[in-house]
Amino acid sequence: MSWRTAVGACVALLFPLPMVILLGSALRLGMPEQQLEHGRRVAPVLRSEERLRLQSYHRNCKRDSDCEFPMGCLSDARAKANYCSDSQCLTDMQCGDGEVCRALTTFGEGPLVRICVPIGIRKEGELCVEIGKDLHDACGPGLICGGQAGFCARTCNQDDPNSCPKHYACTDTRLGPLCLPTCEKSGCPEGQECIHYEEGASSCEKVYGTNCQTTPCPENQKCELDHETEYPATVWMQCAQYCRKDRTSCPPGLICDNWACQPPCEPNGPNTCAEGYRCKKARPTRPWVCLPDW
Repeated sequence: MSWRTAVGACVALLFPLPMVILLGSALRLGMPEQQLEHGRRVAPVLRSEERLRLQSYHRNCKRDSDCEFPMGCLSDARAKANYCSDSQCLTDMQCGDGEVCRALTTFGEGPLVRICVPIGIRKEGELCVEIGKDLHDACGPGLICGGQAGFCARTCNQDDPNSCPKHYACTDTRLGPLCLPTCEKSGCPEGQECIHYEEGASSCEKVYGTNCQTTPCPENQKCELDHETEYPATVWMQCAQYCRKDRTSCPPGLICDNWACQPPCEPNGPNTCAEGYRCKKARPTRPWVCLPDW
């Protein structure tokens, strides 16, 4: 083989490489820039044409895998739905008056999603909703709704034991280190009990129903906790028996409502509901049962 033939062969082999590099660069230029916050990916703010290319954009979801990259499955209490979403904002400057840009968690290992949320009235240590219905659900200035249960909290430094006030502990959450309430050592005032939550938080609360943390539920039932942000330091607890597979599977004296066995009641008859519960319907088409009185 002559030297000219050899050089020609090498040039032919190397020629496609610049095209591959250029194509790869073009594809990367079309992708939104990915940011990290507290070690987790943050969903970008997508352009209109990018959203149109995603079939799952704002579609209902149950898990992170239901959403196309780079979105996450977000739980929105205002819409009473879970849907695939990108971020709305990156800074407070992109939000309206009385709102701040907050990173919110999504299902599973999905990204953080930044949304404009209202500055509310919930105080530090009170329960909150990440995307609440109104100001009563949202945290006050400078506070973040964090932790598995959702507590209004300030950020903290885990290397500084004085970065949280008394009766709070600096806890590593999916939104970074936050001061979450704790009552394990201090105990609670009379009439309240120390209720434990995931991620190490615990809070003194008045309990309606049965404290199934101190009195464990039977094997076929699950300990459930209900809250209403308008009633701080209050929790409704019960051992829930589900009837998803068989609506006739409830034990005597209970009926299946919203896939759980509940005590029935008569709205115009004598009050048969326990303290803290009221005879009502979850929806107009549902039966009358004893539900939390809020």
